[in-house]
Amino acid sequence: MLRRTLSIATLLLLSIVLFAQDEYQALEWGVVSSDDLAMTTYSHDSTAQAVVLADEGFATVVYGQGMRYQYVLHRHRQVKILHEAAAEDYGDATIYFYHKDNKENIRNLEAQTIAPDGTTMKVEASEIYWEKINEYWSKMTFSFPNVSVGSILEYRYVHNSQRVMIPDEWTFRESIPVRSSFYRFDCIVPLNYTYFLLGVNFMTKEELEDGRSRLSYGDTEIIVSGPSFWMKNGTAVKIEPFMTTPEDYYIKALFQASESISFSGATTSFYSTWEEACSDLLELDDLGGAYTKKRHYRKLLAAAEEAITPGATQEETVYQISQFITEQIKWSGRRGFRTDMTVDDAFARHEADLAEIQYAGLALLREYGMDAHPVLLSTRDNGAMIKAFPFLDQFNYVILLVEVDGRQKLMDFSDPLLKPGVVQMQALNSHGFLLNEEKPVWIDLNLPVMKDILVWKGEIKVDGSISGEMTCTMSAFSARSERAAMEEEELEEIWSDRLPEGGTFAALKAQNVDDVRKAIKVEGAFEVPDAGFANDDFLYVNPTIYASLNENPFTLEKRDYPIDFPYPFEEKSIYTYDMPEGYAVESLPEQTSVNLPNGAATLNYLCQERDGQIKIIIQFRVQKTLFPPEEYPALRDLFEELENKMQEQIVLRKTETSN
Repeated sequence: MLRRTLSIATLLLLSIVLFAQDEYQALEWGVVSSDDLAMTTYSHDSTAQAVVLADEGFATVVYGQGMRYQYVLHRHRQVKILHEAAAEDYGDATIYFYHKDNKENIRNLEAQTIAPDGTTMKVEASEIYWEKINEYWSKMTFSFPNVSVGSILEYRYVHNSQRVMIPDEWTFRESIPVRSSFYRFDCIVPLNYTYFLLGVNFMTKEELEDGRSRLSYGDTEIIVSGPSFWMKNGTAVKIEPFMTTPEDYYIKALFQASESISFSGATTSFYSTWEEACSDLLELDDLGGAYTKKRHYRKLLAAAEEAITPGATQEETVYQISQFITEQIKWSGRRGFRTDMTVDDAFARHEADLAEIQYAGLALLREYGMDAHPVLLSTRDNGAMIKAFPFLDQFNYVILLVEVDGRQKLMDFSDPLLKPGVVQMQALNSHGFLLNEEKPVWIDLNLPVMKDILVWKGEIKVDGSISGEMTCTMSAFSARSERAAMEEEELEEIWSDRLPEGGTFAALKAQNVDDVRKAIKVEGAFEVPDAGFANDDFLYVNPTIYASLNENPFTLEKRDYPIDFPYPFEEKSIYTYDMPEGYAVESLPEQTSVNLPNGAATLNYLCQERDGQIKIIIQFRVQKTLFPPEEYPALRDLFEELENKMQEQIVLRKTETSN
């Protein structure tokens, strides 16, 4: 992320000299090159079904009616259709705007389809529709006429908005390639702005001689000149395993007003520091007041006295508060960090949004003597967080940090299946902002390694089948998923698909189901008829009959964005098999030990025979959660090695005495 603060004088100067030193040429309506008309594939991505030829935005904060500040965006966009599927995906366009209190509008909308022969067909005004989505948002929709392979879809409009404190962000990369995206921001009112360039963490930065900067990664480059940004050859962002939200990698320019300027030239800051932002938030009745003013939770506190044991240890008290809150107030599924009702109202309704639930728990934790505070964050599907400036609109979730017997634990009361110390997986987005009256600070959301252990004991039979007993111990998120599944299905149904085809379980039972503080232990008998096969004097057996990690999720040769695991994890499998009488080992899988630098991830595989038993130990551990693109090949190879080892066979041979 890049951050800059821009004054009015700087913005005006740059707006005057920008084009003198930048080769970017503004789009002209209906003008496309013969090469673009004839294009059948995009040279930088032959698989692309469509490509954004150009997307440009010129934004200015100006004086509007009644001398009110107004943000005005002039946008112009061209998209080339390269495959039939894209004609349906991009043949309709939607523009969203904030209609509440008439703060925004879209005007001067024009749209047209340009055929490969250069002829045009425009969208008529009668074919542009306005629809109210809810009390805040509306959308304008239209369909391009006669869209087919080879068409270029073009539209432009003006977006007016009174929401000048945080104007709409500009997005450069998308789910399809973007050949060119240009955005310039100007301001002619007495405001100073801070801007952030997001999604560029892994790009190389170069300072150019003319004062501009170049950011690059692969074929993608961005030229930055003050408040002007030009991206060229932006690659498509595709959904891949273990990423947060694709929008984290779209590359965005985000502006936020940081100061107002008086006639004398003095400046006044808007949330200039995180400390000021924290202080103001804690003064709000719908945040700090929700859990500090007892009148908001008096009834909740009275009811909790019957559920919480006086004089219990802090750990036991935390657990009892968690049980009480999750039983009494069901989460509606709506997120956020400011309340719409008091904690007592939420308690009376027995259902509430996230903020009411978390602050109900927070109020009780504090009442029972614990040091506890809210932690604001953005969920993984909401995007990465900005730490450089107090931008509050980025937050959509709140959890708690509580000190229990001298140790800090994260708390999340939204789910009764979460144990104290574990939060919703979506909340594990690297870090969060701690609202502490004395010391507000950003904290890392680090969790210990989540470990699952599978133990298999059985015998290999002469027909290649395997049978025996299994014990599986699951912790944290695995345990949470198992408990959730058990609320919907019987244990046998859950485990029926976890063995190779034809495999079965019997006499399954689970321990610690009702106590979320403990790991779940599942035990039972298993049989896999087709684990192996006999051929002449040889018996071929695949001994690793189950693992949650048995396929490589990373199949691309190259990845342009990081791998982001929500939490560190380890899976350990131990197999012990009695060999069939009259057989000896012909060959066993080789021992393997792979370690990424600094212990970021490891694979240890051991297979050996002793006294007629074969023992296999597989330990796969991912200690680090964030791997930059340059570390992708090594991580992909590690997962591939795990997949290969899971498929290797034991080969047994009849001994001479058995013939």
